[in-house]
Amino acid sequence: MTVKIFDTPEVQDFLKTIAGFDQEGGNERSKQIVHRLISDLFKLIDDFDVTQEEYWSAVNLLNALGSQTQFGLLSPGLGFDHFLDMRQDAIDAEAKRTGGTPRTIEGPLYVAGAPEAEGFAR
Repeated sequence: MTVKIFDTPEVQDFLKTIAGFDQEGGNERSKQIVHRLISDLFKLIDDFDVTQEEYWSAVNLLNALGSQTQFGLLSPGLGFDHFLDMRQDAIDAEAKRTGGTPRTIEGPLYVAGAPEAEGFAR
């Protein structure tokens, strides 16, 4: 399919409404973030010609994760946690902050190759 509607005035006006740009008050940064997020998703749908079935499958996955209080697992599963760690590492490097333990999904005290204890822990 070659139908592309993202750049139409109707869609662009709709995005501004969704983000709340037509409303007084509110947090301007939040409005900008919502506008960018939804715009990028709308553009993705247009560019990849996402079908109704694909869209609703994704919605069903999010519903299932939410109903089982597992939504938080989506963040590391999609790599967001690691990306944020990489970004913070770059911020620290730019500020000349060095040392400390590396950020890892295993936790801040994880050390690769450390000896494993025999026995059990509580």
